[in-house]
Amino acid sequence: MADVLRQPIRWVRDNVFVTRSGVAYAAWKLEGLAYGLGTTAQKETVRAKHQDFLQSLTGEAMILGLVTASSPEEIMGKMLEDVEDPSAQWMEECSLTYQDLSDNPAGERLYFLIAPLSRKTPQELVNTFWRSFDLSASELTRATVRPPAEAWFNTWRMRMEQIEKNIPSPFQPRRVGIKAIRWITRHLVTRGAELHSSYEHSEVQRAESWINAGTCLPEPLLDEGALSDMEDVTAPQRKLFRRRFLKVETGDSAPAYQQFAVMGLTPQAGFVFPGAEFINFAASISHDINFVLRLVITPSDRVMSKNRRAESNIRDQYRQREDSPSVVSGNNEIDKSAMALSEYVGELTASDREVEVAASIIFSSAGPTPEIAQDEMKDLRDMYASEEWTLDVPLGGQEKLFWDFWPGSTISSVANEFSQITTGRAFSMGVPLTNDLLGMPHGFRFATNITTGRFSPVLISLAGLAENDVSGSMGFVGELGSGKSVAQKTVASHSIDRGAQLIAVDHSDNQEWKALAESLTTANVIDFMNPVWALDPLRIYQSPAQRIRETLNLMTMMLGVSVKDDEGILLNAELKKIQNKDLEIGSLRDLKNHLESGNIHEADRDVARRIARLMDVFADVEFGQTFFDPSLPPMDFSAQATVFCTHGMALPNAEQLNNPEARKEMGVDKTMGRAAYAYLASIGRNIMYADDSQETVFTVDECHHMTGSPEGTSTISDAIKTGRKHKGAVLLGTHSALELGPPELRGLIPQRAVFRTRDVQLAKQNLEWLDESYATSEYIDLVTKDLAPMDSSGSVPEHRRGEALFRDHLSRVGKVKVLIPRAENRAKTVLTTPPKVKREA
Repeated sequence: MADVLRQPIRWVRDNVFVTRSGVAYAAWKLEGLAYGLGTTAQKETVRAKHQDFLQSLTGEAMILGLVTASSPEEIMGKMLEDVEDPSAQWMEECSLTYQDLSDNPAGERLYFLIAPLSRKTPQELVNTFWRSFDLSASELTRATVRPPAEAWFNTWRMRMEQIEKNIPSPFQPRRVGIKAIRWITRHLVTRGAELHSSYEHSEVQRAESWINAGTCLPEPLLDEGALSDMEDVTAPQRKLFRRRFLKVETGDSAPAYQQFAVMGLTPQAGFVFPGAEFINFAASISHDINFVLRLVITPSDRVMSKNRRAESNIRDQYRQREDSPSVVSGNNEIDKSAMALSEYVGELTASDREVEVAASIIFSSAGPTPEIAQDEMKDLRDMYASEEWTLDVPLGGQEKLFWDFWPGSTISSVANEFSQITTGRAFSMGVPLTNDLLGMPHGFRFATNITTGRFSPVLISLAGLAENDVSGSMGFVGELGSGKSVAQKTVASHSIDRGAQLIAVDHSDNQEWKALAESLTTANVIDFMNPVWALDPLRIYQSPAQRIRETLNLMTMMLGVSVKDDEGILLNAELKKIQNKDLEIGSLRDLKNHLESGNIHEADRDVARRIARLMDVFADVEFGQTFFDPSLPPMDFSAQATVFCTHGMALPNAEQLNNPEARKEMGVDKTMGRAAYAYLASIGRNIMYADDSQETVFTVDECHHMTGSPEGTSTISDAIKTGRKHKGAVLLGTHSALELGPPELRGLIPQRAVFRTRDVQLAKQNLEWLDESYATSEYIDLVTKDLAPMDSSGSVPEHRRGEALFRDHLSRVGKVKVLIPRAENRAKTVLTTPPKVKREA
């Protein structure tokens, strides 16, 4: 086996490439599986999928795990995507985010599978030799280099398709060609020296000819120990002994310094899964650590003959010990070998599909200086050492390990020396193919994903989800002061700056949503305690049918009558006269006066007067002015933000809502509150439905006031179910997930955030809503004790604020840190709690 000395890839066609030595390979991009914040059962499922993946392969294979950083320009572009005519405020937010990400670049890990297509039969070995010889001869004589024959390409393509068919679907194999190979090789030679662009996948198109890859792939200059940097080339050997790194140069960028370590010893006492993910450990560190797995996978039936030979050798050793005259020697070491072999054979025969995996596991760090590369590798080695795993940094083997990362390279003698042999099940416990991505490909930056050591932005676009026929609605639950309202206001603030209109129901005494809306944009505010606008349905709606429907719904609920009662029947009849233009009535006050007049049929006058007297009762309540005061102008919904302030409005409790007798005994204030909240829910839904091209965010903090009634629940459920058709989303915030409404409503909310909840029972309820599999003692402890934890003074340290568990629209769960707007005026509005409104005695 000759070690690689130069870039080996010569020809590329579709996702097949051929090396200078004549060996053909295929390449795929694989998707990682969500893992970091999974439950024990979920992690076992991921492990089992890895085992299935390993059992789907036979022979040699290479798996690359490469960390790519997304440039600030790319993130900024994603924040501007689908925003027509971005506002100055949104451009400022994008610019500040750009500055933030310049200091803290985001990134993710990509996975690629490289598998050989050539077989080691005599005929193919001969053909491989002649392809390599022909290439070498052509290069020496400067003759035209001939690409591989079409017949061989067709053979390789069929083998590639068979391998692809065997790869389990959860890993979503996608073919990659010359574009990906160029990105991979560029990444390998420049990592540590420059922040390159993130990988953008494009589907491989079938080509009719081969691409000469030798003209477009880099040929790096490698300097083991960076001896060219040394001023004194006669330095003592002890200095050279410490220079276990590689200097990589390409001629078009600054030199990169890389260090390579290969896994050596494993824990003698074994390890327990989950908890010993020996490859996934690297994901828990914040450094950009790449890895490559050089695998040789053999089906168990082929391994058994080798094991029988090992068993025969052990028997021979026992016989030799029996014939030995020594009285001090024993069979202890042989017993250990026999036991290990027995256990290994048992694991191999546990399943018909089990395989043997011979793996060389190599890690790589990089930096603009040798010190950075070495420091990052030291952190990784220390982390592994704490779990009794050993990573060796071979002296004189750095260049060879560099080439082990290169697609199409043969495994180096150094890597081969460190090969670990185990079963597919045991190796699957390393769970190398994972990711913990959250959010969407574009949108505003809602949070930072802190599930693993590699942080990445969580982007959300409520309108983007709606345009993809997915609900953008969100729920926020957590105790008082946990950050849920800040998160809810952050979503609203970004949405407004991106052009959305806002409807907010604000029950807070300090009118925080009013302050938010008025500081961000043009806002109309209805304060039920001190109204300056009217919400009379006969005045604010233009459509005759809508005027009548909304009036009937409001009046029957406010007056406590049914549409089947005499009062309800009469109301409906008189309102129909308005719709048919038989009556000229333009307000609820006019309707009350009409019911008191002699224009009512004589047989209905008693009922009409009862209705009018009931309307009088509610017209005299302070919250009733906005419905019954004709001097107030009708509400104008043309402003970008509309806020309904309901502070002080009383609401019925669960018993009063569910008990007909108790409901009859409710006071005027609670009856008015129930009717008003149901009516506001209807107004919010109607605004959302008015213009399907306009993004609308309907937000209700302390939402139990609205979801506590059947009418409010029904309207909110309807808005969540159908909002996606109208480019609308509902944001609900409260302390307990149960207060979001009945199970059906709670289940309709796709995006869910759970903030600190120190009460164990409430934490369990909130976790069951997040995802029922997370209602375990492990995650209850996390939510009660380690989400934005407070110090002894009762405050949360700055670097821990905004922590939450987040479930995105794809039901992926992770740990995030919500990020308030970067713009100072926006951040101040989101965080500021205005003084409480003074109420007159």
